Amino acid sequence: MNENLIKLKKKLPFLKKRDLFLRLIRNFFYSKNFLEIDSPLLLKSPCMEPHLDPFIVIGTLSGVKYFLPTSPEFYLKKILSSGEEKIFSLSPSFRDEEKSKSHSHQFLMLEWYRENSSLKEIAKDIQELLCFIKDNFSFEPVININGEEIRFDEGFNWIELNHFFKESFGQKFTELKSLNEWRQIAKINGAQTNEKWDENDCFSYLMVSKIEKKLNEFEKPVILYGYPKFQSALSEVKNGISERFELYINGVELANAYNELKGKEKNLQRYKEFQKERVRLGKENLPADEELFDSVENFHSPSGIAFGIDRFLSLILKCSIDECQNG
Repeated sequence: MNENLIKLKKKLPFLKKRDLFLRLIRNFFYSKNFLEIDSPLLLKSPCMEPHLDPFIVIGTLSGVKYFLPTSPEFYLKKILSSGEEKIFSLSPSFRDEEKSKSHSHQFLMLEWYRENSSLKEIAKDIQELLCFIKDNFSFEPVININGEEIRFDEGFNWIELNHFFKESFGQKFTELKSLNEWRQIAKINGAQTNEKWDENDCFSYLMVSKIEKKLNEFEKPVILYGYPKFQSALSEVKNGISERFELYINGVELANAYNELKGKEKNLQRYKEFQKERVRLGKENLPADEELFDSVENFHSPSGIAFGIDRFLSLILKCSIDECQNG
């Protein structure tokens, strides 16, 4: 028996679990009258953020160039703007980033969006989804660093990031007024900063090295909310704070939720800012999605979330991502 076949046989029990899990996810959203969207996989514009790097495919006969999606976000927003109020997608997604225990070049992304909604409504969806999974899917309890079971059916620990930042580093991130101050606080906490480090680099270092390590102490899933403006991605910003949250279970980041950025001009401006940052990082600009910019002009007050299915399944099955994903 060849090595690849042996590997697949070992994966098969996890893949059967995956099959059941995906059926449950779909049934949950069907029961809540969400419309399922199968997003296209060949795109002319895949994303816009500086830290997202897409894969490129070129037709062997036509020579036509496409990008693979880094997420189904753009297409789902176009559907949402057309008048549908509740949509979801389980979409293959692709990112050209360094592979690790928590990152893979290809993965399955669950995204759902609500029009005329809020982050509280998205959090309510998450709570109901976690309870549905707990009641219908067999898995061993997830245990935190203190040996306590993390309860999926008892709500969340809501933590305001600005205050948690002060508890961890002695000052709120809103009190850091310059790039030098960001570099200084990162350096004090062990970072080897240099002149290429910007606020995002400093923030990411502090999150990974300090804050995220404290999030495996809780007995309930954690919602960390209120991020710096430079971490806004495509969320609305109010009073210098991004209207978004991230979901953590046992210290593992699983999802990002946004009050989605509304209006053509604001989205176009965000796109221009992101491309300027890509140039600074030595990356090529990404094509603008003019259809997206036109679509978001029709938004009222949408909220949405991107949820990493492979990462969550790996967490509850206590296996590596590679063991529970196809490929």
